[in-house]
Amino acid sequence: MRDIINTWKDSSTWGLYLIGLIAYIPAAPVSGYLSLTLKRLGFSTFNSNMLTIPAAVLQIILMLGLAYSSNYFLERTWHCIIGEFFIMPLLIALLALPAGGYNWGRFSISTMISGYPYFHPIVVAWLSENTFDVKKRAISAATYNVIVQIGSIISSQIYRKDDAPYYYRGNKVLVSICALSLVVFVVQREYLRYMNRRKEKEWSQMSKAEQLAYQSDQAERENDGNKRLDFRFQY
Repeated sequence: MRDIINTWKDSSTWGLYLIGLIAYIPAAPVSGYLSLTLKRLGFSTFNSNMLTIPAAVLQIILMLGLAYSSNYFLERTWHCIIGEFFIMPLLIALLALPAGGYNWGRFSISTMISGYPYFHPIVVAWLSENTFDVKKRAISAATYNVIVQIGSIISSQIYRKDDAPYYYRGNKVLVSICALSLVVFVVQREYLRYMNRRKEKEWSQMSKAEQLAYQSDQAERENDGNKRLDFRFQY
């Protein structure tokens, strides 16, 4: 229980938990309701199901490309933000379309939203590399995944029956959540940068001998985890 409490007390992960709660919401209703929306727009059941395939293929390609780029450049925040920036103008475009008609336009926009660059793997890796030790990593990963599921439940309540079939009110909510997610990503990045600067300042004030002795103490290394002065948070 103490390990769980200590993990939850780590302020460096709080922003990532909040990201897990809200960052995937903007695309979820559009993706979840894609086949149903297509049926309501006049497509047959078979055609509606077939028309969901391009979104899945697009998302796989973009997700792998984004993850590879994030790993290559050792950068997390801006790669995740790409996903949110990808979604926002498309949601605004859905809002701008007038009611009635424009079936292929709605399909194209909905497909692009559903196939957005899914950055969940990047956030999981980001959380893992910033938690340092194995026990804490396991607890934080489990906590994050539970929070993501809570976010999924929230997303399922945004599109309402009285807002169908174009969900203008729901899409306004999604745009707002998307904007909030962008802010949270930037705040999380700046907070981690601040913590790194503070550590660097303390570390630079130590002599070479003190630094060597500090790094040689394996017992304290395990106890301190990501609080260590020679540990730098990734962002």
